[in-house]
Amino acid sequence: MPNRLRRALLNGGRPFNPRAAGPTRAQAPSQGNPGAAEARVPPAAGPGTEAAEMAALPPSALPPGPVDPTAALPPRTARLNVWRESGTGGESYGLAGICCCGISLTYQRQPQQVKPSRLTLGDLIHGGDGGESPTKTFLRLMSWSKDASEGLKRFLSAIRRAHGDDVRMIIEDVTGYGLPWELLRHRDKDLAGEWLGALFPIARSMGTPPAAVTRCTGEILAYVAPDMADDRALLDRFRMTTRDVTLKGLLNLLDAEGDPVSLVYVACHGRYGRTGTPTSGAEIKLIEGSRGSKRGISLREVHAHDLLRLEQAGGLVFLNACHSARERVDPDLDNTTLRSFARIFLDAGASGFIGTMGEVGREHGYDLAKSLLDAFIEDPDTPVVVALRDYRRKAAAPIVGVPGEDDDEAAAQLLPFFYAFMYAYFGSPETTLRPTPREKAR
Repeated sequence: MPNRLRRALLNGGRPFNPRAAGPTRAQAPSQGNPGAAEARVPPAAGPGTEAAEMAALPPSALPPGPVDPTAALPPRTARLNVWRESGTGGESYGLAGICCCGISLTYQRQPQQVKPSRLTLGDLIHGGDGGESPTKTFLRLMSWSKDASEGLKRFLSAIRRAHGDDVRMIIEDVTGYGLPWELLRHRDKDLAGEWLGALFPIARSMGTPPAAVTRCTGEILAYVAPDMADDRALLDRFRMTTRDVTLKGLLNLLDAEGDPVSLVYVACHGRYGRTGTPTSGAEIKLIEGSRGSKRGISLREVHAHDLLRLEQAGGLVFLNACHSARERVDPDLDNTTLRSFARIFLDAGASGFIGTMGEVGREHGYDLAKSLLDAFIEDPDTPVVVALRDYRRKAAAPIVGVPGEDDDEAAAQLLPFFYAFMYAYFGSPETTLRPTPREKAR
């Protein structure tokens, strides 16, 4: 049995990379010669397979660790790990994956798995200087997808053939590269569908411990900017505590103990430092008031709060603001720890987090929030990841054919598509939302 397969299996399906920074770090790669490991997708463990062969080894021959790489995965769940690669002479990444049934993607390090210099959606799709036509971004994504690892593509196809498209896909990407996995185009002649975020319910992982509560019930705490009154109307159907609080007031409410919270909803503008090149994670901000306001709450300020209310009973945090799901290091503190609103709220105990990977249109943000809340009213047992996947499917359905690079009409039609895929979910793939209806208020 190849040593790399033994190590991957003994690490519970997590990528083996002794020099990687780990689940909460983004370590700069060292210099060295690139290497490659062949990707393969073996069948589920059975008599004669390498996994079964390893399980049959005497305990004395095995280092400490779980023998069964699928033991930690619930049924109908798969996992993809992505980490910064060392020893490649540049910025590249490694991959490994595992499904609940034993289908696996063994450790890969291939020359084409390098950091794309222009693929971060938040740096491309926006109205400021340096933004580009959505058609150009679309074509770049298609090229990136075609160049993706063949092993990864076989892994995804094998999972779909074994389970269909309702497999919860957990993606733990600790590279800090802003790779848009939801927009990986996965084509298979025998299977319908294309974009990964419209195929699988995707839950991004921050490496945080799983939330104790995944069924989010109780009242809603919210901050809604003055120019987003429609979002406030969406919430009027539920028992809600807004009290016309400021963002700071909302954080103070979360710091205090109280009744369970189903949803923490923020509808406002967001800022990611200088477009494309922020100097610090502390520059990621939620804006208080109108778009041009200089008042707001920085990532660093939110991090300073204890958020005890989430620690008690979890809850879904939905920051419906531009750039709210992006991450960045804070060089004032260190240059390796990736910081984000998602990590802060999940570390505090939130059951899940929804944010955006870039700039989104205000009306599109409202449309997504309405679609999700309607889905939870219709069926409270619908996992958040499934509702978000279904929304992306609707947005992707009208996109057919290959647009011309300078086709302005196609570019306008692609904006809703990109806005839908800008929204990412972090946390437990089983989280559901059951906000208390208004008529049940005490």
